[in-house]
Amino acid sequence: MTTQTTAWCWQGPGNPTEVLHATELTLPPLAPDEVLISNQVIALNPVDWKLIRHGHPDWQPGHIPGVDAMGVVTACGADVHHLQPGTRVAYHTDLRRPGSFARHTQVKARALLRVPDSLPDTAAAAFPCPGLTAWQALAKLPVLNNLPLLIAGAGSNVGRFATQLALQAGARVFASAGPAQHAWLKQCGVTAVADYHDTDWLAQLRHAHHDQPFDAAIDLVSSAQASQLVEALGFYAHLVAVLGRVEHNPRPAFTHCISLHEIALGAQHAFGSDRQWQQLVAAGEQLLQQMAQGQLTLPRLILSDWHRLPEQLSALEAGGQSAKYLIQVQA
Repeated sequence: MTTQTTAWCWQGPGNPTEVLHATELTLPPLAPDEVLISNQVIALNPVDWKLIRHGHPDWQPGHIPGVDAMGVVTACGADVHHLQPGTRVAYHTDLRRPGSFARHTQVKARALLRVPDSLPDTAAAAFPCPGLTAWQALAKLPVLNNLPLLIAGAGSNVGRFATQLALQAGARVFASAGPAQHAWLKQCGVTAVADYHDTDWLAQLRHAHHDQPFDAAIDLVSSAQASQLVEALGFYAHLVAVLGRVEHNPRPAFTHCISLHEIALGAQHAFGSDRQWQQLVAAGEQLLQQMAQGQLTLPRLILSDWHRLPEQLSALEAGGQSAKYLIQVQA
């Protein structure tokens, strides 16, 4: 069975408003391990505009971008038995395959998260990329209870999830963020917050920790900044870099013994085992349940219609990190 759909197709590197074209196309038959999703809400992420602007090694003109969405299962491949048509799901897609910027998307069944009945479509769509990335970052840390944890970039969507999950686990969080996020972070229970615009923001957080080293840091800004955080870490500490890896340990061998961790949610599609997918999906579904119960909160949601998708990507690129941009898919 084939499906007629409409998608925003990429024509080459450039501004989203110039290189994304709405295109009518026919999807191929489902593979045995795939599910066809009728998308209800598409979520926009920084990785989307970055790849649209700069390209991806596996993309050719006509590729459908987009990593996140939620929708309803409309058909299942022959080997899919744990999902049924009508099931509400959220997902993060494989960058090498046609993505979520379409009315319909074919997704590997093992990557789908079942959405609680009480959770709105918009909230479910806003979760996968930032929520799963935050979970992966915290999973790198062996013990969270009473851990003095530095989160650099806590005002981002990933940072928001990471902060809430770390606090739930009993960590003592010290955070950098823009001024607009300070009140919310303090209300959540963050021990100290510094404005990342200040040149001495790291010194401020170290002072708030009585000039003691942190046991772990999660950087959500860049690999260059992550490397700079090493000076604030103590013996046997952990450094988790989400946006770019730290290639070399800045500390000499057999001194501070800092463990370096990299996060790459997209790489799990190519290299993750079935067991690792089962763990990630189970964690994701548990977090969606927490969202349905009000235990995890989202940033401000900005919902626009299908025709404004390229425009909203440009708005996100221009500085919309403190909100979550969503696209309502019209029937």
